[in-house]
Amino acid sequence: MSKKTNQEKSRGVGCTVCGGNNLIRRITTYPVRLTGRLEGKQINVGRVALHECQICGHLMPTRAGQAKVDRLVAQGMQFYLGNLR
Repeated sequence: MSKKTNQEKSRGVGCTVCGGNNLIRRITTYPVRLTGRLEGKQINVGRVALHECQICGHLMPTRAGQAKVDRLVAQGMQFYLGNLR
Protein backbone atom coordinates (compact mmCIF):
# COMPACT_ATOMS: atom_id res chain seq x y z
CA MET A 1 0.00 0.00 0.00
CA SER A 2 1.38 3.40 -0.95
CA LYS A 3 1.37 6.33 1.39
CA LYS A 4 -0.31 9.52 0.15
CA THR A 5 1.62 12.77 0.32
CA ASN A 6 0.66 16.41 -0.03
CA GLN A 7 3.10 16.92 -2.90
CA GLU A 8 1.85 16.94 -6.44
CA LYS A 9 3.28 14.08 -8.50
CA SER A 10 2.94 15.64 -11.94
CA ARG A 11 3.08 19.36 -12.43
CA GLY A 12 1.54 19.97 -15.79
CA VAL A 13 1.71 23.70 -15.21
CA GLY A 14 4.54 25.99 -16.13
CA CYS A 15 5.19 29.60 -15.27
CA THR A 16 2.92 31.88 -17.30
CA VAL A 17 5.61 34.59 -17.40
CA CYS A 18 8.87 32.79 -18.22
CA GLY A 19 7.67 29.24 -19.01
CA GLY A 20 9.85 27.69 -16.31
CA ASN A 21 8.89 24.35 -14.77
CA ASN A 22 10.73 24.74 -11.46
CA LEU A 23 7.76 25.57 -9.23
CA ILE A 24 7.50 25.36 -5.44
CA ARG A 25 4.20 25.27 -3.56
CA ARG A 26 3.73 28.06 -1.03
CA ILE A 27 0.94 29.20 1.28
CA THR A 28 1.03 32.98 1.46
CA THR A 29 -0.91 36.22 0.99
CA TYR A 30 -1.94 36.88 -2.63
CA PRO A 31 -2.57 40.52 -3.65
CA VAL A 32 -5.35 41.19 -6.19
CA ARG A 33 -5.54 44.64 -7.77
CA LEU A 34 -9.05 45.63 -8.77
CA THR A 35 -10.03 47.28 -12.05
CA GLY A 36 -13.02 49.17 -13.39
CA ARG A 37 -14.98 51.22 -10.85
CA LEU A 38 -12.73 49.93 -8.09
CA GLU A 39 -9.45 50.73 -9.82
CA GLY A 40 -6.70 51.60 -7.38
CA LYS A 41 -8.04 49.31 -4.65
CA GLN A 42 -6.33 46.06 -3.68
CA ILE A 43 -7.60 43.00 -1.85
CA ASN A 44 -5.01 40.90 -0.02
CA VAL A 45 -6.26 37.32 0.20
CA GLY A 46 -4.52 35.50 3.04
CA ARG A 47 -3.32 31.90 3.21
CA VAL A 48 -3.67 31.03 -0.47
CA ALA A 49 -2.05 27.92 -1.97
CA LEU A 50 0.30 29.14 -4.72
CA HIS A 51 3.00 27.89 -7.05
CA GLU A 52 6.08 30.13 -6.97
CA CYS A 53 8.38 30.10 -10.00
CA GLN A 54 11.99 29.68 -8.89
CA ILE A 55 13.28 31.43 -12.01
CA CYS A 56 11.31 34.71 -12.02
CA GLY A 57 9.40 34.64 -8.69
CA HIS A 58 5.94 34.84 -10.29
CA LEU A 59 3.09 33.60 -8.05
CA MET A 60 0.29 31.48 -9.56
CA PRO A 61 -2.62 30.17 -7.47
CA THR A 62 -3.36 26.45 -7.50
CA ARG A 63 -6.88 25.37 -8.46
CA ALA A 64 -7.98 25.42 -4.80
CA GLY A 65 -6.14 28.70 -4.25
CA GLN A 66 -7.83 30.28 -7.27
CA ALA A 67 -11.25 29.21 -5.97
CA LYS A 68 -10.50 30.93 -2.64
CA VAL A 69 -9.25 34.07 -4.41
CA ASP A 70 -12.39 34.23 -6.60
CA ARG A 71 -14.66 33.78 -3.58
CA LEU A 72 -12.97 36.41 -1.41
CA VAL A 73 -12.55 38.94 -4.23
CA ALA A 74 -16.30 38.70 -4.93
CA GLN A 75 -16.98 39.37 -1.23
CA GLY A 76 -14.50 42.26 -1.22
CA MET A 77 -16.09 43.84 -4.30
CA GLN A 78 -19.53 43.60 -2.67
CA PHE A 79 -18.10 45.30 0.41
CA TYR A 80 -16.52 48.14 -1.60
CA LEU A 81 -19.69 48.65 -3.64
CA GLY A 82 -21.95 48.52 -0.58
CA ASN A 83 -23.99 45.52 -1.73
CA LEU A 84 -23.69 43.46 1.46
CA ARG A 85 -26.94 42.47 3.10
